Amino acid sequence: MHNMTAPAQDGAAAAAEEARATISDIIRFALMQRICLSVRYNNMDMVLAPHMLWTRHGDLHVDAVTVERAGSAPKVFKIGTFKLAGLGNVALTSRTFVPQPDFNPSDPKYAEAPIGSVAR
Repeated sequence: MHNMTAPAQDGAAAAAEEARATISDIIRFALMQRICLSVRYNNMDMVLAPHMLWTRHGDLHVDAVTVERAGSAPKVFKIGTFKLAGLGNVALTSRTFVPQPDFNPSDPKYAEAPIGSVAR
């Protein structure tokens, strides 16, 4: 008897890889144009200002400032790291942003595999 789950798993893996590629394309565009993203992260709707798309241990990450969380602005605006695998409903917004002055695209943590950073 043939194992019928292998093709489905391969298909699911391919679909997940395609979704990550699409999300990274959206993020790269947002970085170039300084456009905020709406996302769902840890079951919470957020608006992020992406600053860097990079890879650590083979996983894609985005460093971004949380502009809005569950409809409210955070008390402190700082750059946080978000794993792309945990982001859902990623979409461009009509909102633009100014990069954080303390953002450093030469930070050693990006050394493994930087993909793109916000246009200055």
